[in-house]
Amino acid sequence: MLNEPRPMSDSRTPLVSVCCTTYQHARFIREAIEGFLLQRTSFPIEIIIRDDASTDGTAAIVKEYAERYPNLIRAILNEENQFSKGVRPIPDAMSHARGKYIAICEGDDYWTDPLKLQKQVDLMEANPDHTICFHRAHRLMDGVLEPFPIPDDIDPLNIRFDDLLRTYNFVITASVLVRHTVLPLPKWFFRVPFGDLAIYALAGSKGRMAMLPDSMAVWRVTGSGAWTGLSTAQQDRNFLRFFSGIRPQLTAAQQALVDRNRKVILARIATERFPGNHRMKRLYLAGLHLRGSWMDSLEWLYAAW
Repeated sequence: MLNEPRPMSDSRTPLVSVCCTTYQHARFIREAIEGFLLQRTSFPIEIIIRDDASTDGTAAIVKEYAERYPNLIRAILNEENQFSKGVRPIPDAMSHARGKYIAICEGDDYWTDPLKLQKQVDLMEANPDHTICFHRAHRLMDGVLEPFPIPDDIDPLNIRFDDLLRTYNFVITASVLVRHTVLPLPKWFFRVPFGDLAIYALAGSKGRMAMLPDSMAVWRVTGSGAWTGLSTAQQDRNFLRFFSGIRPQLTAAQQALVDRNRKVILARIATERFPGNHRMKRLYLAGLHLRGSWMDSLEWLYAAW
């Protein structure tokens, strides 16, 4: 029988740790927290909310909920911003998790289905070879709510990290449930951008990935997020850093996909730099490829070390 979320206690270890990271989300954080409290589960959960020294009143809202639900919510309220010091929010929040499973949701996103966690845990408990599962979600952008697209040719019960490399990142962070066994995170994780993709790569290397068909979360695109707030050029540079950092951890087939994606980005950068000069474009592109090979060598040395 399902009830409201069963709180953690000294005698009951939570089966699911909900890890919420927030910064300057005063307009949104209540909706996120209410989505956590909406959950109906047959197992105990804990809710970890980590605020990174917001100045817009977010911390006060988090503290209010933590005081209202002391046996359910743990608030981590940083007095100084840790991201500016190189501390990654999601890994830091996950380090406090005690559950068998970890659910992730950033403070400007929210859940919409009271059975979200129950459905995901049921799938994972029935499939011990799966290390991560997610579900369909909606995207809210410029006031328009629409389903986030999923490639048609994937196998919902046997998704591979290769699928993300050959298409795009179709896994919405707020939809993810991962086994605690992905922790502790390896050293290479902290050298790459895109912590979400790195978690999917890590989980995918340890087991299978699955997708539930129901849309149970909303990704709010605000234009000021860690990704949406970047220019196309900045996004390209981060992708190149990600590919170099993660390449040594991948299979040969995955490395080939990474190399293909990198060639596309480098060609775009060279074209934008010298749009009408084909000779300079070729020379510049050759230099970019040489620099990429050099970065790959450094990352290989890091991985070996």
